[in-house]
Amino acid sequence: VGVMGPWTCDPILARALPEVASRLAVARLNRDPTLNEGYWWDAVVLAEACQTPQAVTGLLTVERYATGLVGPLNPATCGAAGLLAAAWNKPLVSWACLGDVEGLDTLVTPMPEPAGVLHAILRFFRWAHVAVLSAPQDLWREVGQGLAQDLRARGLPVTVPPSSPRVGVGVSPPSPNLSPAPPAVVVMCMHSVLLGGEEQRVLLEKAEEMGMTDGTYVFIPYDALTFPLPYRRVPYPVLANNTKLRLAYDAVFTVTIDSPDVTFHEALRQAKEA
Repeated sequence: VGVMGPWTCDPILARALPEVASRLAVARLNRDPTLNEGYWWDAVVLAEACQTPQAVTGLLTVERYATGLVGPLNPATCGAAGLLAAAWNKPLVSWACLGDVEGLDTLVTPMPEPAGVLHAILRFFRWAHVAVLSAPQDLWREVGQGLAQDLRARGLPVTVPPSSPRVGVGVSPPSPNLSPAPPAVVVMCMHSVLLGGEEQRVLLEKAEEMGMTDGTYVFIPYDALTFPLPYRRVPYPVLANNTKLRLAYDAVFTVTIDSPDVTFHEALRQAKEA
C-alpha cells in the first residue's frame, strides 16, 4: 500500500509521522486474520509534490510501487489519480477528494465526505452565508476552491475572498460586511492553530481586533473535519499563552471525528510503549 502525502514540504503534515503510522497500521492488519484475510501487508510512504502540477505528474511513477494507494491529499489531483488507479485496477482510498467524480471505479472514500458533514451542520443551524478562506499553499487553495464549488452545488451562496499578504501569512480576514444577516460562517481551509497553524492564528487575531468574534461570525476549521482532534482533557498551550487568540477562539466552532475508545495521543503513547 502506497501512502501519499506532501510529507516533505508541509512541516505540520510531516508531524503526522506517516512512516510510523503506516508501520503501526500494517502491523495491526497482519496480526488480525479477520482483517488481512491471509494476505501479508506492507506499506511504502510516497512523497506528494507541493505544487499541484507536479503532484499530478508524480502519480505516473506510483504504479510500480504499490498494489493499492492511500491518498492523495490534494483534491485537485483526485481526478487524475482516480483515472490512473482505475486504469491500473488499483484501489485508491482518499478522504480528500471533493465532489462527485464520475468514472473513478476504484476510488474508495473511507469516511463521510467533509463537505457533506459541513453542509449538514450549516443546515441544522440555518447558517446560509458562507465564506471560504484558504492558506496560500496549493493544497489549501485547491481544498478551498473545491469546497466552495461543492457547497454551491448544494444550493448555498459561498464567497471566496482572495488571499492577501495583508496579515503577513497570505490570508486576510473576511470583510465585516460579508453578510447582511448574521451569523455568517467563515470556513478556514488551513492548518488548525491548535496544531501550530500560523495562518489561522493570524486570521483569528485579526478577526478579534476587527470585532468579528462577538458571535456575528462563526469560524469553522476545515482540517478538523478529516481527523479526530483531541478535545477531552487536552491542554493546548497556544490558547493558554495568547489572550487575544483565546478570546477569538470563543467564536470557533470545531466539528471533528469522535474517538471514544482512545484518543490519538493515548494511541500514540501506547504504541510507543509497545
